[in-house]
Amino acid sequence: MKKIESFGASCPMGCPTCRTPNDTIMQAINALGLQVRLVNSNDIGEAQERGVTRLPALVIDGKVKAQGKTLSVEEIKNILRDTEDSENQSIGGEE
Repeated sequence: MKKIESFGASCPMGCPTCRTPNDTIMQAINALGLQVRLVNSNDIGEAQERGVTRLPALVIDGKVKAQGKTLSVEEIKNILRDTEDSENQSIGGEE
């Protein structure tokens, strides 16, 4: 199962500005019908361990896919599709 991590400066009040990246990610996941594990975090140290230098950030299966920009649903869908496509390519020589 694919693991998606969303890092952002979430406030404890859950205001719309802070929720927007996570809501957008959920919309993209649902639109594509993916089964994923979504982890939302505002832990700066954990983000840095993943290689994130700017927030908000999107990390998929341990790889930073976007940072420093709030992504649209379409942008997230494209990133998820690209990730799926690269996983589905065969590894090794030609048959």
